[in-house]
Amino acid sequence: MLPTATRLDEVLSMLASKHTAVPELIVVLPAYNESEALVSTAWELEQVLSEYTFRILVVDDGSTDESMELLERASLPHVEVIHHPQNRGLGEAIETGLKAAAEMARQDGDIVIVMDSDFTHTPYLIDRMVRTVRAGNDIVIASRYRYGAQVIGLEWHREFLSNGASWLFRMLVPIKNVKDYTCGYRAYRVSLLRKAFAKYGDELITETGFACMAELLIKLARFGAIICEVPMVLRYDKKRSTSKMNILRTITKSLRMLTKFMLIR
Repeated sequence: MLPTATRLDEVLSMLASKHTAVPELIVVLPAYNESEALVSTAWELEQVLSEYTFRILVVDDGSTDESMELLERASLPHVEVIHHPQNRGLGEAIETGLKAAAEMARQDGDIVIVMDSDFTHTPYLIDRMVRTVRAGNDIVIASRYRYGAQVIGLEWHREFLSNGASWLFRMLVPIKNVKDYTCGYRAYRVSLLRKAFAKYGDELITETGFACMAELLIKLARFGAIICEVPMVLRYDKKRSTSKMNILRTITKSLRMLTKFMLIR
């Protein structure tokens, strides 16, 4: 039975509305003492995302250097800043940014991008990540372990440990289509973040350090999230500040977290 003309008009109108509902992007930049690298990252985002409707949400995690002064002096039009009065760690900085982004988003179909503010993640990958979310994925990970990915400038022992962690996560807490559990460069559909905050509240991320990325991914995957990875080029040679990762502490916390998730699986 063919639809009536009125019903057909309603269907076409609905499809047209869905097609033209271009998502707003909210880019979250957790930052702690990144100095001029933060301004360089935000400035490049302003140029790359010029054809999108977007916001840049900087979460200042208690910086004690000139980062915020330089950022204010740059007067970038799409930048907003949330300040932590003291350093709380990467996990709380990311949770603060994600929660604020989920609350300020206009619609469930908007997209939140989280990336490092140290100039090692290229904003030119965002367009591909956004298109991949719009194609039906809930999370898109910029992955170091997909064909075409490269890691430039990372010390061999840290790359070795990173590869080992990837295999360990895949064996003990497998998630479909995921190889990179710890990279902080991701795109999230707002509707998924809102579901997660409705369930977990302020306990969505409990890890304070770099293990928080794996914790967040594992929790979001349990909502049935559709996850995809795209290859990235990690330019560690462009990093302008010293690494804040304590390798031994990160390994210890990751193993403890893995044990917890294996027990409650």
